[in-house]
Amino acid sequence: MDDPERPGPDADAAEIAEWMEKDFGRAVAEGIANAGDEDDPDDEHEVVEVEILNYERGEVVGTIDTDGNLDTESEALREVSQEYIDEGIPVLVPTTYENEDGETVHADAEVMVEPGTTGFVRAFVDELPSPFDCDTDVLRELPVFEPE
Repeated sequence: MDDPERPGPDADAAEIAEWMEKDFGRAVAEGIANAGDEDDPDDEHEVVEVEILNYERGEVVGTIDTDGNLDTESEALREVSQEYIDEGIPVLVPTTYENEDGETVHADAEVMVEPGTTGFVRAFVDELPSPFDCDTDVLRELPVFEPE
């Protein structure tokens, strides 16, 4: 749909109303077209996937991604992971606030990081019990949760 030309400064109310109606229709049609556009990077978050290792066995036992998709045949990994995937993972984030005396207080607040959130994979891997982990080089590169 073509972008309707904006009326000039000397346009009367009827011309402006007609332009607004056409422009609104164009904007709605464009929004609908873009809603299903899977190539639009603004509509997607970066999906990170890591391999989960079992260090006792020395093998990869599964993968997890940002959206909480766990791919594993390990029943033990599935059992320890399900709660994190269903409910999220508690993470401490540094915060500041003013107390009753007007002093700035630095503290940690607990935030639940859920699947689909940046930092979920990092929090997930950090929370896994031994012998599950991921490669330390990969761990260093994983994004962490940052409150908005």
